[in-house]
Amino acid sequence: MGWGRRLAITILLLVISGVAMAEPAVNAGYVPIATAGAGEEHSVVVETGDHLWKISQTHLDGRLGRRATVDEVTAYWRQVIELNRERLRSGDPDLIYPGEVVSLPVAR
Repeated sequence: MGWGRRLAITILLLVISGVAMAEPAVNAGYVPIATAGAGEEHSVVVETGDHLWKISQTHLDGRLGRRATVDEVTAYWRQVIELNRERLRSGDPDLIYPGEVVSLPVAR
């Protein structure tokens, strides 16, 4: 299947189902569902267009008070995947749905 067709199918799936797919992104705006202290786990509700990389980067940027490096986000993103793998409706960290709750481990 060619790149153009694959992209068209992905866009169609996103529009029809409201599914959020995992791919690196730079900007996100999510709302934590619970306020936690600096050393506590956080949870967020997935919104349309979210993916675990985006959620991870936004949370880590906020915790660090600066833009996290790709290496920092990668390490944290892997922790987020492991923490949530069994909790996700699809069972696939590349396929998350709006309304799902994602737990975020303590950012160190």
